[in-house]
Amino acid sequence: MMASGTTMGGELVFREGFEYEFSALHPMSDHIDPPALAAYESPLAKGTDSQPVGLLVDSWQINADGTEWLMKIRPNVTFHSGAPCDAPAVLAALNAIRTALAESGDDSYWNAVSDVTLADSETLRFSLHHPSARVASLLWGPHTLIHNEAGRREYGEDFGSAVVDGTGPYRVVSWSEERVAAERWDGYARPSAPMFAQPSADMPDRIEWVAVLGESERLAMLEAGELDCIHAPPADQVARLADDPRYKTFRYSQPASMYLTLNWEHSDLGFDDLRVRQAFYLALDREEIVATALAGCGSPTWGPLPPNLEFYDPSIDARGDFDSRQAGSLLDAAGFAVGADGIRQRDGHRMSFPCVVQDDETFRRVSAIVAPQLADIGVDLRFEFYKPFVEYYEACRDDPACTINKWLWQDPMDALIGFCASDKRPFLNWSNASSPPLDDAFDAWTRAETLDDLHTAASRAQQAFAKDLPYIPLLTPDDVWVWDSRFSGYDPRPGMLYPYYHTLHDSLSSR
Repeated sequence: MMASGTTMGGELVFREGFEYEFSALHPMSDHIDPPALAAYESPLAKGTDSQPVGLLVDSWQINADGTEWLMKIRPNVTFHSGAPCDAPAVLAALNAIRTALAESGDDSYWNAVSDVTLADSETLRFSLHHPSARVASLLWGPHTLIHNEAGRREYGEDFGSAVVDGTGPYRVVSWSEERVAAERWDGYARPSAPMFAQPSADMPDRIEWVAVLGESERLAMLEAGELDCIHAPPADQVARLADDPRYKTFRYSQPASMYLTLNWEHSDLGFDDLRVRQAFYLALDREEIVATALAGCGSPTWGPLPPNLEFYDPSIDARGDFDSRQAGSLLDAAGFAVGADGIRQRDGHRMSFPCVVQDDETFRRVSAIVAPQLADIGVDLRFEFYKPFVEYYEACRDDPACTINKWLWQDPMDALIGFCASDKRPFLNWSNASSPPLDDAFDAWTRAETLDDLHTAASRAQQAFAKDLPYIPLLTPDDVWVWDSRFSGYDPRPGMLYPYYHTLHDSLSSR
């Protein structure tokens, strides 16, 4: 592989190593990968203060009672194909996305929206059932990346792979599961928001994203100059990299939660019994898991939301505990006695069962620590590892007794709804959990009219979660990006899935 940063023709190339194979760059895909934020744009962006910033939308107005938002699309925007990206085109994309989300049962973001119509050729009208504090979060996430809907209909299954037609600063020229390449688009109509301002030096002519599944291999390629940036380096190397002047680093709590699910429909294993779930909750030494599996690059969590991010209620983690003796007592009380082989059983049902897990290095390390901790209370986990993400999701759809999963989402409360609400059973609510108090808190969240209402509902949800334990939280990993210090404007932000590429540039360029 040629040296990173430049190519034989003097072209400036930025190469980024990612830990998973790439999903198609389809706006309705189950997964959004970093190239999507270079190729597509959402109507709004989430600013550093968690306030909305215009991206495709140039300006907006809210009526007096908060039930109507008028959003003006920024002028002179076209898709990479040359098709106009005006208000009718944005409306077509939003309608397609909303329909797809409704069909999958994952449309809670849209609950407050009655309909979206054209106010004029440049402006969309969002009519709401009631005032809502969540309109911005609907429009700033990867779930509303605007695509050329006419092109999607024309190209069908090829859209997102053979054809990618967005409005972002980079135009995708090739896609595979192993590598995505995009070229800087000279026709880009830049938004006016300062966070997307034109850099003073050269932007890369080309960005290449490379799937490098091994963390040590990613780091070796960075240090050999074969990559300019990597995500998720080996955790035990993060401190060294942060002190190395060749690199810049970003480290912050990921908007994510890694957790253990216990399928409530497996009453033979007692998973519908709160005492059993509490036993698992108490038996896990999360401090050891983070220290050993993540080399300290993460946070142990007893509650469902990641620490240090918006709407997090610290009181649950503050009272978190590890008590294997109490865990054993709870299993005794639930009728699970320790057998001659050390495994608990009740009515002929042994507490020995498979656990479905993603097959990657972090999940394997976490699993290797969870298993002996649960063995200490008489539980035998047998891990079954599946390749992310299609094979893993297929295994989860088979209604397994147990999984270890991680959600990653820009708006953690909305992720919690997706994985815990009763109406999300059995997928993505793989626990088949049903907690009426938690559902009530989720309903209050979706109906919140003010920021204070959101905070109140989020706290209610976290307290209800801690009481009923729809799943067993384990940890939040740190999000770590490392890149060559010659590049500036690469700007990972707390609470964001991936960086934007709008201001990336080579600070040493003399072209």
